[in-house]
Amino acid sequence: MLKRILTSGKARTAVKRLSEDPSARNYLLLGQLHASAGKLGEVERVCKEGLEVYPDNAELKRLLARAKQLSREDRTRELQALLKSSPRPALWRELCQIHLDSGRVARAEEVADEWFFSTNDAEALLMRATARCERFFADRRRDDGRRAHDLIHEAIGALPNDKRPLRLLLDLTSRAGAWQDARSAIARLLELNPGDPALEARFRTVMALAERSGDLDHALRAVERSGRLADEDPENDRRATSGSVRPMLQDLAAQPGVRGAFYVRGGTALVQGPRGATAERTARGVREVIQASRTAARRLGLGQPEEIRCEGGFGTLLARPGSTGASAVWTEKAPSNKQTNALDELTATAQSNLEDRS
Repeated sequence: MLKRILTSGKARTAVKRLSEDPSARNYLLLGQLHASAGKLGEVERVCKEGLEVYPDNAELKRLLARAKQLSREDRTRELQALLKSSPRPALWRELCQIHLDSGRVARAEEVADEWFFSTNDAEALLMRATARCERFFADRRRDDGRRAHDLIHEAIGALPNDKRPLRLLLDLTSRAGAWQDARSAIARLLELNPGDPALEARFRTVMALAERSGDLDHALRAVERSGRLADEDPENDRRATSGSVRPMLQDLAAQPGVRGAFYVRGGTALVQGPRGATAERTARGVREVIQASRTAARRLGLGQPEEIRCEGGFGTLLARPGSTGASAVWTEKAPSNKQTNALDELTATAQSNLEDRS
């Protein structure tokens, strides 16, 4: 009670200070006070307002990402309790979506499977397809792409005349670069929604691309080999993350005992520490370690790895895989708490930055 009283008094002072001087620092101080009081909704509101004025402020982005994460965790616990007492489709759907939004793709798929096998609901089948698509977009494995494609077609059969599975099919095939399949998906969507100007324009674009593209398997192999989806531009990805991520990488690499700091996403890699050919070789090695760990964990049925740690005479490599990319730090000894916390913030900031872009 005393803590709440003190916090509320400080919050009123912070609100007054912010009205007099609406600086990024004062927005951050008010958000932190709300966070101390457990008012996550207020934290999000203050951070969003601050980011409208200071859109590139990394600290406000980090605080907002953390508040969203905590809110999702609270809601996840509520939904799990509700599903035990009164399971219904809306709760299953929301729980799956929260896991997807949090980057827990494997967990979202597990929940969707549980929903489907306990109810045989067509909506659950669509969610299974959505989760597997997200898994493919994250890991770029052709087996995931094929499985997502199969699940989508099952959902199309279970939900006739429903545009959602067809739009999901269009998303999968377009992002994979399977333009022949994308053309078929748009044609079916136009049958359900004739005369749609956006679909017709997209159909004309895809028609031209389909003339010189291979089938779905060819496209999936190309994505797996390159680590890049058809709608990704390496330079755009680099610009999307470098503004907020690079300074954090530099700070992390400058800490004592750190040999290198990395952020990798698809074919894009940001590196601080190693230089020249060494930087390229090291970044490639870090990417391969992360991809191999994800693949091994999935094949063993362990789900999505949350932390990857390699130790030896070279020191320690600690990686934090996210839903779209992964951050890593290479240290001479075991990473300190400060370095681990910096790595967590780096992963959250990069994810938040990419979500804002999308």
